[in-house]
Parts: sequence; C-alpha cells; structure tokens
Amino acid sequence: MDSELKEILKGIKGFRDFYPEDCAEYKVIFDAMHSVSCKFGYEEYESPTVEFAKLIEYKSGQELVDETYRLFDRENRKLVLRPELTPSLARLVVNQHQRYPKPMRWYSIPRVFRDETPQRGRVKEHYQFNADIIGIDHPAADAEIIALSVNIIKTAGLEDGEFICVVNSRELLQGFIEYIKAPNYVDVIRAVDARAKHLQTALEKKIKKDIQAETGKNPKKREVTDFALKLRTIWQQDPEIKEDYSEIKKQSILFKYLDQLNSIEEDGLKTAFIEIGLTSEQAAKLYTFVTIRGKPKDVLLKLKELDIGEKSEKALKNLEELAYFLELFNVIENCEYDTSIARGLEYYTGIVYEFFDRTGYVVRAIAGGGRYDRLVESFGGGLIPATGIGMGETVLHSILKHLGRFEEYSSPAKIYVAHISRDVLAETSEIANKLRNDYSVLFNPLNWNLSRQLEDAGSRNIPLMVIIGKRDLAENNVTIRDLRTGDQKIVSISELKKEIKKQLKE
Repeated sequence: MDSELKEILKGIKGFRDFYPEDCAEYKVIFDAMHSVSCKFGYEEYESPTVEFAKLIEYKSGQELVDETYRLFDRENRKLVLRPELTPSLARLVVNQHQRYPKPMRWYSIPRVFRDETPQRGRVKEHYQFNADIIGIDHPAADAEIIALSVNIIKTAGLEDGEFICVVNSRELLQGFIEYIKAPNYVDVIRAVDARAKHLQTALEKKIKKDIQAETGKNPKKREVTDFALKLRTIWQQDPEIKEDYSEIKKQSILFKYLDQLNSIEEDGLKTAFIEIGLTSEQAAKLYTFVTIRGKPKDVLLKLKELDIGEKSEKALKNLEELAYFLELFNVIENCEYDTSIARGLEYYTGIVYEFFDRTGYVVRAIAGGGRYDRLVESFGGGLIPATGIGMGETVLHSILKHLGRFEEYSSPAKIYVAHISRDVLAETSEIANKLRNDYSVLFNPLNWNLSRQLEDAGSRNIPLMVIIGKRDLAENNVTIRDLRTGDQKIVSISELKKEIKKQLKE
C-alpha cells in the first residue's frame, strides 16, 4: 500500500467515522434530545447544510467566519458549510413566521462544520442540537430553554451535581462596562468570554518554562497543553481548591500552581483589559465584577450591594425574575449565576447561559445559548424576540463515555431464528417474518448448520434463539433457547410470541 493511499484511508483529521457501536452510543444522546423536545412541545425543523457566506459574515462575527469551510458553486457564489444554525433559523423565521402561532418552539439536530483545531470534545464536524423559543420576550422563555437542556442532559445519563448551568446577562455586563466608561465594549466582552483561554495560555507558558528548566529539553506541545488543561479544569470547577488533588500533588511541575491559579488568571485578564484600552482602575473594577459567581440568590444579593449603573440595574431585575422561573421549572439547583459568562457571538442581547462538566473530565462547554432579540429584525423581519441553545453531542458523549454510562454494545436483534436443515427454510422464513411485527429478528437463510448459527448469535449477544426443525414442525412446535443461560424448551407456534415476551422480560 503506497503512503498516499494509507493516509487517505485514515480519513480527514477532525472528521469521525461512526461504527455500529458508536452509533448506538450517540443514539442515546439523540433520542434524549428528540424525546425531551417532544415532551416540552417543540416542533422539529431543518435547513440546508450549505448557506450563503454573507449570512454568516453578517451576523455571527469574524471569529466564527474564520472557522468556516468556504466554497464556490458553478455560479461563483461564495458559500459555506453551516458552522451553526441560528442565522439559518433567523432566515427561516423572516420568510415564514406569519404562518405560526407565537411563541414558536422549534428544535433541530443538524450537522455543522467548523475548521478548528481538534481536541477533546472538539471536532471539525458534529451534530448540534438547537432549541429556540421565538416571538416572546420574557425570562420564562429563557428558563424553559434551560430546563429543556437540563432534562436532555439528565435523560442522556448525567446526574445532578455532574454538570452545571452557569447564567449571566449580556445587558448586565455591557451596562457595567459602559458605566465605568471603559472603551471598546465589544472587545472587552470578547476578552471576558476568553477568560479561561487567558489562563490556559499563561499556564502553558509557565509550565513550558519549568519543564525546560527541570529537564533541559523542550517539552512536547501536547504534554504542556494537557498539564495546563488539568489545572484549568480545577480552576473552573473548584476555584477555592477545596478538594484534595493527590494526583496533582505528586507532579511537582503542577503542584506549585494549585494555589496560584486565581492570581495567574487575574493577572492575565487584567493585562488583556489594559491591552484593549482600559485603565488600571477600570481593569480592577471590571475584574472584581466578573468574578462574582455562585448560587443565584447569593449572586443577586452581591450585585445589589454594588454600584453597577442604571442599565445594569434593569438587567439585574431580569435575572431576579429568571431565578423565579428556574425554581418553577425545578432546575434552580442545576444553575449558578456567573457574571463572567459572555458568549462571544455578537448577536446575543440579554440572558446568556452555558452548561459545564462538573466531573473534572472536560473543560469545554456541554452547551451554550442565550437571548438574541434583534437578529431576526436585522434581517428585515421586524422585532421578533428569541432565545435558544446549541448543544453539540461530542462533549456530552465524552463525559458519559468516561463515566461508563453507556451499555455494552449488542446487536439490535433480540431473537435469532435458526433452521436445523434447508428443507424447513420456507417455514423458518415465515416465522421470522411474523415475529418481526413485534421484535427485531435476525435470520440467515444460508447453508449453515445449527452450530454455526449458535456461534453467530452468541457473537452478537442476542438473548433468544428460536430453533425450527422438521420433527417439531410436524407437531406445530418450535424450540426456544435462552442463549444467556443455555436453557431451552419446546413451545407451540401459537404460544411462541407469548413465551418470547415472558423470557425477554425476565
């Protein structure tokens, strides 16, 4: 095999092949997305995989545009593989919203594409659940989207305490930035949104320098990144370092930074603020503001004690009302308020939220979304308020896989119908076809002896086998064998379905 073909057969890095066992695991997540959305009364929609580049350039911000896969059609029109669905949704709403009663509750699970660096929980192509409430400007809608997402995550397999939804308001953050008269509020919001990335960068620089000093060699980039990610995960999930990180303490390079994480992050973020034009005083005030985090009632109390300006006061009332509805939806315990949550995309206007892992395995968000009340209006569709969330399947799958929450893969077939000899193939096929009205059935009409059929069924973890032979058929009987225990019994064909139901329940 030549080297080029060998490389081709590996596939493109960042794009995934899904073998049957992979599909079975992801199906758990997709089923949770579909079933919970339907239970909440959401309607499914879809849009094309390819969109005009201008649609994305116009509303998602340059950072996202730089990550798109761009192409040209025969008419030389500039197109992209969609990197997200919200701009497409806005286009659909502009064109047809008059047909639907408000609020519209829509969901979709499209494939989306981003040309970014692959890492744990991040690939170039993935499925992304999207759910939106369109046509109502009320915190109850934001609370419902959060509740919907909580229920999906729990239905897929995570438990209370293993994930958290962190909530903020872009109005609150922007209002405070304007109140302290900081310049370039869009750039400031981006810097706040990149808070964890600033820590990651600072840690990588320090760790690389330490390894070089200790070993006299340049460390591998992957090793440095992984070390920094371990520390960043601790900072994100346990900022007060309450847990005993015995594994970290064994690694001298990492242990020294445990007590320095907050100070490293503070220095990095304040430096970023100053680099985009804030004074030292403004940077200090803003840093104090964006480090308020905790239970909703505690954060609300802290914010009420601060001088945050009139615009932020209005946003604060919205967060108070949101907390009330989060309680109504019974998800307040799954939520924290965090004044640093900004969501980098430019179209967000109000309440924003992100879901994070609390098991210590992944630092990337499980899901994220927020209110985008002016996106549809900017496309000429009138003022139509909306809020929604996007949830890629990759991060959630990584966590569930790490925790061992997926069942061991087995064939979808529950019954293997086997023939003892070829002269009963017609009768065997007829029985298999009738059983398929109620069950998943595997039948191989091949010239295989019974031993080979038993071996085949066992390799697929199929629980029951129906064995059909000429002698049994003469008396209208078949044999059922429980492949889990080896027990078998003869039953009449008329009682076959009843016996199968009984044994599968056991």
